[in-house]
Amino acid sequence: MRTHRGPARRFAVTALALGLTVCGGTAPRPSAAAVDAADARAETVTPVSGPSMLARLHLDLDETHMGQSGGRDTPPETSRSEPPLDGASPGEAGPMGRLIRRFADRFRQGEDAAATLDTPFVLAGADLYRLNCRSCHGPDGAGSPPEIPSYLDAVRGASAALLRRRLEARGAPVDDAFVARLAAGGEQDVRDRLLHGGEKMPAFPHLAGAEVDALLHYLKRQAGVPEAAGGEQTVTETVARVGEHLVKGTCHVCHDATGPGSGHMMMMRGIIPSLASFPSEKSPGDLIRTVRYGTSGMMMGMMGGGRMPTFPYLTDEEIVAAYLYLEYYPPRP
Repeated sequence: MRTHRGPARRFAVTALALGLTVCGGTAPRPSAAAVDAADARAETVTPVSGPSMLARLHLDLDETHMGQSGGRDTPPETSRSEPPLDGASPGEAGPMGRLIRRFADRFRQGEDAAATLDTPFVLAGADLYRLNCRSCHGPDGAGSPPEIPSYLDAVRGASAALLRRRLEARGAPVDDAFVARLAAGGEQDVRDRLLHGGEKMPAFPHLAGAEVDALLHYLKRQAGVPEAAGGEQTVTETVARVGEHLVKGTCHVCHDATGPGSGHMMMMRGIIPSLASFPSEKSPGDLIRTVRYGTSGMMMGMMGGGRMPTFPYLTDEEIVAAYLYLEYYPPRP
């Protein structure tokens, strides 16, 4: 049985295994400002909870494209800026061992490890899409009809310019105020769907404010909405928040928040391991490898389960952020 650790102890153990550097180098013991930042983070970042989306819909992996439609290409070029993840490939035990020893030395010197959770990421709307939407809707937003419809037409319904063109093509009278109301209603429909979900689409209540604005701007650009031409919108997030996006937006589609881990008996029964089991059963390097290469090999098939798609469009830093998030904010039933 895993012993429960307090937040400071949990984070210290995790950070030792990660090799994440804190921007700005060595930090002193927590200041009042750092404590305030941690309190603010705790108010906005919440643990993942409950059964997976597939479990709620009573679907098996073989019966759906949900969580498996992201594609095999790498992350797109955006205005993204990530905290550096030191070291070589996670498969190289030597460099990882040196990283752990170096971080142990830093802790003995009094470095403030908790600052790592507040290290800033800069994410563009395209990055928020990858973390929250792409595993179901795919790289181009087309989805997998008829099960997962494209959202592109719904987003085009939020464009006054495109609505005007449609009306003019039909020879219908065009009233500017009427078109503006239609577009505003269309945009509100998209925002409501993001917040509340749909028949098979999970809700994303963790998305808020500037995140929704940046994501919607990207969706409009992807759909060819004239009003969205030009540069992309970005948001500055913490490591913890980025981990929350990835876990709630992608991992929780298939993985229950709590429950059994990935032991051989569970794998033979075809049970998908819980998110809560990741920090106790996997190192950060293990998780990176699993996300990169999946678990769909011949041996896994012979054992009757454990099939996981690959997610090459996620970065190592984002995967480590998810690991940190699960460790510091333990999942709830």
